[in-house]
Amino acid sequence: MLYASISIVVIGFAVISLLFQQNELSTLDKTRSIFEIQEQIQETITYLKSNPKDGRALKSLGALYKEAGLYKEAVSAYISASRELPGDREIQRAFIDLRARGHASSN
Repeated sequence: MLYASISIVVIGFAVISLLFQQNELSTLDKTRSIFEIQEQIQETITYLKSNPKDGRALKSLGALYKEAGLYKEAVSAYISASRELPGDREIQRAFIDLRARGHASSN
């Protein structure tokens, strides 16, 4: 009976340890993802300095900002993109989503 109790405790610790390891990996993945997004934002901004009217790049920048949680910047990028790509459905959907989150005006 004592051995059964000890093995249950050991298994419990193993499961807890495994869960912590998975959580740490998940956190590392998210952190790596944030750094990748920041790098992509910088690359897109650098590109846009030479190509400020590239609607696709502006739309991409808006999506990257949105993914990073930088909603004001996302709205600004999408506004610029909408000037270059009027009627673009993806930009319209992004505005709808940002408005639903309270980050874009209805104008």
